[in-house]
Amino acid sequence: MELLQEPGAEEPALSATTVFASLAELRDAPGYSPKAISDRLINSMGTDAAAPLLGVSAETLERWASGQDAPDAGGRLQLADLDALVGHLHGAFTPAQAMLWMCSPNVQLRARPIDVYRTQGSAPVIGAIRAHMQGSIG
Repeated sequence: MELLQEPGAEEPALSATTVFASLAELRDAPGYSPKAISDRLINSMGTDAAAPLLGVSAETLERWASGQDAPDAGGRLQLADLDALVGHLHGAFTPAQAMLWMCSPNVQLRARPIDVYRTQGSAPVIGAIRAHMQGSIG
């Protein structure tokens, strides 16, 4: 059985089977449906800001949020990626600070976070948010 934790760690190790069995129901969990995520993004950012970051039209995003249409697998991943980024931004900044931070050059990213998100996704930007919160890099 594969363990998801390094040997010697303080917390009990979880088996991959346990984690993936728990995730099996996630696709249908209410808070993680494309409709719920679309709605959350629209409420956080507005349709006109979220849709271009997702690479869809405002109308498409509105249809996802209303449940009239659903994204394909790629669209679901885009929704999850942007949702993760927005969650980290909300945890680290006020809305005004988040906008300023996303649109200002970042030493760690060597670019504006918004541009890095558009080309590489949320992972490097979330890493920079974490570094910022730890005070290591502005």
